[in-house]
Amino acid sequence: METRILTYFLKIAELSNMSKAAEELHITQPTLSRQIKTLEDSLGVKLFQRGNRSMTLTSAGIIFQKRAQRIVELVNKAEQDISDQTELNGVISIGCIESTVSNFLGSMITSFHNKYPKVRFNLYDADGSDIHEKLDRGTIDLGFLMTPVEVAKYNSIKLPVTDQWCLAVPKDHPIAQQTKIATNDLRSLPLIIPTRKIVQGEIFSWLHIPANELNIISTQNLVSDSLFLIKAQIAFAICIAGAFYDRPDPDLTLVPIDTDTVVNHVMVWRKNYTLSRSAITFIEFIKEQVDDPNSLWQLYSKASK
Repeated sequence: METRILTYFLKIAELSNMSKAAEELHITQPTLSRQIKTLEDSLGVKLFQRGNRSMTLTSAGIIFQKRAQRIVELVNKAEQDISDQTELNGVISIGCIESTVSNFLGSMITSFHNKYPKVRFNLYDADGSDIHEKLDRGTIDLGFLMTPVEVAKYNSIKLPVTDQWCLAVPKDHPIAQQTKIATNDLRSLPLIIPTRKIVQGEIFSWLHIPANELNIISTQNLVSDSLFLIKAQIAFAICIAGAFYDRPDPDLTLVPIDTDTVVNHVMVWRKNYTLSRSAITFIEFIKEQVDDPNSLWQLYSKASK
């Protein structure tokens, strides 16, 4: 089965329309229709329900879509990795959480690009669980995450980047006038907490409050998922400050939680997995920047403290 056919299938699934897909793929509609019919015949199932103006995936089509996406991602990744064996010009795929570490990553990419201008980057803004999944599937090379992380599966470098735990509340709420909020005061509030179990465990640990003694209304992958609940004062989000700094909301404010716990960050990549030369070079570049007390990032970090 050619990946070209999988790309055709995925484009139709994305647009739900054969003629629009044919136009974007720069092939004729009859040709595209024949290719999909051949694919369905070879699989022995119908992938699409055909309507007058739209095509929707069948249950088999939904399953096949997930597998096809993974196959195409891996093939594209393999082609990119091979392309940088002659000179440093491949693509480095990186997943990064929403936090202060994104500023660090941006600084590193800028410096690295100045040195290796032919290297390109694919950046994915996601939560920790999504980044772990992409790392494990091999569709990204590196993950920039907050601690704690599941270190057994990954190589890691501790980064000179910290963040703090805060409570996101509406600006007109009485809590917004406080300079800090005591951990014990969180007992009486409706809360939204991160989805990842390992992060939840970390929060319960420094709160010194069992989960069953908190009024947890919801969990969230990204802070942006819970903005409506916060603004409606249905619940308030425990989150890291950096998740809001890049996307400030005029209706919300962050109140630091009174805890000595500092959020640290790491760069991780899979153990026993062959990375491209460009990805390995980028890792070495990060190591040099982290270890060098006179690097631009280290000097900036000291000045900002």
